[in-house]
Amino acid sequence: MICFVYRSPYEGLLGKHVRWLPDATVLDWFRRGWTEALSDPDAWVKAELGADVYGLDSIFEEARERSLPSPASMSELRKVLKKHLYVEGAVKVDDHSVRASTDDDEVPLAYFFLDQSLVAAEPARMAYALQEQWPLPSDAPEESDDDPVTTVAVSALGDADWDTQGYVVRLPGVRLPDLPAWLRSADVPKHWPEELTLLRAAVGPHDTGLEPALDRINRWGAWNDQYLDIQGLDGAHEEAHRIVREVMAQVAGHDRIPGPLGRRRPADGRVAVAGHLAQGVFHLDETFGYQQWFVFDDVWAAHHHYLAKSLTRWFKGRWDLL
Repeated sequence: MICFVYRSPYEGLLGKHVRWLPDATVLDWFRRGWTEALSDPDAWVKAELGADVYGLDSIFEEARERSLPSPASMSELRKVLKKHLYVEGAVKVDDHSVRASTDDDEVPLAYFFLDQSLVAAEPARMAYALQEQWPLPSDAPEESDDDPVTTVAVSALGDADWDTQGYVVRLPGVRLPDLPAWLRSADVPKHWPEELTLLRAAVGPHDTGLEPALDRINRWGAWNDQYLDIQGLDGAHEEAHRIVREVMAQVAGHDRIPGPLGRRRPADGRVAVAGHLAQGVFHLDETFGYQQWFVFDDVWAAHHHYLAKSLTRWFKGRWDLL
């Protein structure tokens, strides 16, 4: 089998779509498409992959219109994709994969065809990419010999490109159970993304876990165009949380609230908090889907080593899994 991964904000809670295919190699899938996609390339790609993958049908359209011979090797596939596949970014082909970056003039997109041998050989790069379900597994031991550290990984809003697909911030010296108290007492450094500043302000004065704060963020209704409005949230925590309560009061009881691109539906958001992993997905817009949040500490990361490594890589702004 091979695996197909499509990174796209149009594709559900995790902003990606995963499909396992029966072909023995990536080359075999493309060779099969050379034959089976001839009558209707667009419909065949959608049926095969379960998603409308931007521009991918172009290679089979070109094969039909130009009578291109089916590639006999990955080297030949590389040449034909470089010349005839429509992408706005890059196409990379090696012996076990095809990786492409593009955009639809609205958002950056990327897709990957991966041989099973490559998936097995690179778990620290692939584990999160292959994750199909939300929430992520949260089981973890209660103790660790590692130095305490919490990692915050958040997908980006606004005019994102491949250099700003997400943010990853490490908070040394603290684990998730102690994070609410730590945030209440923390100053806001200049390098913090707006989301982390909002998280600090959303933590209530008596919160012992992150679930109430994430629930408040799920209902956040203050925006500057496509960006979070965090004016006043970087000051003293008491004042910052007072502003959060004011914003909450303005949208209390509303099914739809202001969002970065239109109207948000908080009822479609999800929050799950365990001992060492907090995660949320927040509905942003009918078209552009959801924003993903993950907050985890060294205890969870040690127990889910590959998932933590690959998740951090995913949100650090690199389109290419390899």
